[in-house]
Formats: sequence, structure tokens, C-alpha cells
Amino acid sequence: MKRTLHALLFVVFLGYAVAAVGQVINDPSRIEVYVTPYYNSKGPTINVGPFSKGLGANSEPDFVATIAKMKQSWGTLSFPEMYVAAIRLYDLGFRKEAIYWFYSAQYRGRLLATLIDREKMGSIGDPGFEFVQAANAFQQLVGPNMNGYAFGDIDQLVPIIERVQKEGRTIPDMNKIYPGVTFKNRSEWDTDNKGLNEGLGKLVETLKEQKASIKQQRIERGMEAKFSKLPSKELPK
Repeated sequence: MKRTLHALLFVVFLGYAVAAVGQVINDPSRIEVYVTPYYNSKGPTINVGPFSKGLGANSEPDFVATIAKMKQSWGTLSFPEMYVAAIRLYDLGFRKEAIYWFYSAQYRGRLLATLIDREKMGSIGDPGFEFVQAANAFQQLVGPNMNGYAFGDIDQLVPIIERVQKEGRTIPDMNKIYPGVTFKNRSEWDTDNKGLNEGLGKLVETLKEQKASIKQQRIERGMEAKFSKLPSKELPK
């Protein structure tokens, strides 16, 4: 039985790639999203901590300098910081770099959702609950544009995902990144992260095996025409 792209994205890709079938993308070159309280594309309005001003800078050199500073603090970045950086990179034309940040953000958001103590997560207004909801919102809202662009070049995407998978094997200090959130016992972290990490490996295998099918179905759904002409600038060193 022929698998549709919808099935590939939602079943085989284990939630890493969000298709959001039915969601309309009016402008493929710009990500229009609002995830309270972290990001609103109108403005933009950014509230993710000390890097907020730089991420929203109108000056490209100031923005690039902020990305460089964030890379130096990579091990302590929260997933909202990563997602917002990915969005801004994409909007400003650094789209290949944006894909790396997007998948890194997605991994770190899913890591939080995996390691959090669900019995002590709380409800609306509690840090744990709000972070889990934000991770879901970012993934669902940012995914269509990011994956719409990224899946247009599987040969470029695969090494990016492999890099994220390799880096994901090292678990950051979750307690430091997310103060106020109660996580499972540390003795469970490695096992849980291993399962998450292996999911990326399965994604890479599927991308390689289904490369031609993905290409054809992108053409049939109009995704290729919508995203294939988008350029990508190299991020200055």
C-alpha cells in the first residue's frame, strides 16, 4: 500500500516533522505565529530572556551577533529561545541555519515533555504545564513552514538531523534551564532520552528510503512550487 506524505510525517516520523495538513501558509518566506508569552510575529514581540532584544533587532549585524552569543550558551538555552531564534533566522533569510535551530528546539522541547514528572507538572499557570503546552504550540505552528522548506532538500536535511541527534545524546542541565519545573529522577533520564534520540535515527532512515516519494508528493500537494524558490543566505562566521 502506498504511504501518503501525511502518513509519513505523522506515523513514521514519530512527531518530529509536523505536516499540519490543512493549515494554510500564506507567505512561505515568513513565519506568522503567536505563542504567548514568548513570541508574536507582529512587531516582532519577543520575550524569551536576555537574548530577546538581539533576536528582535532590526540591524542584521546585531542579530547575527546575538546568534553567535547564543551558540556560546548552547548548553543552557531553553527551547523557547531556540524556537524564536529559528523563526527569526528563517524570516531573515538564513534558512539552512534555521532548520538546525528548529530541529534542536524541537528536540529540547520534546526532551522536557519526556523528562518532566507528569504527576507534579501542575495545571494552568504552573511552570511545568505551561512549558509543555508551549512546546506543543511551537512545534505545531512553526513546523509547517520549517518542514515545508526543509523537506525540499533531503540531502541537506539529513546531515542536519544527524547533527541534532548526535548533540542530543548529551542531556543538558534541565533543572538549571527550567527552574520551578519538577523532573523525573535523574536515574531515568538516560533511558528516556535514548528513546527520543533513536526516534531521530528512524527519521533519518525514512528520509533516505522515501526520498523520491516525498519529492513526488510535495509536487502533487503544491509544496514544491511554494517553497523550492526560497533562497538561503550563509550565516556570517
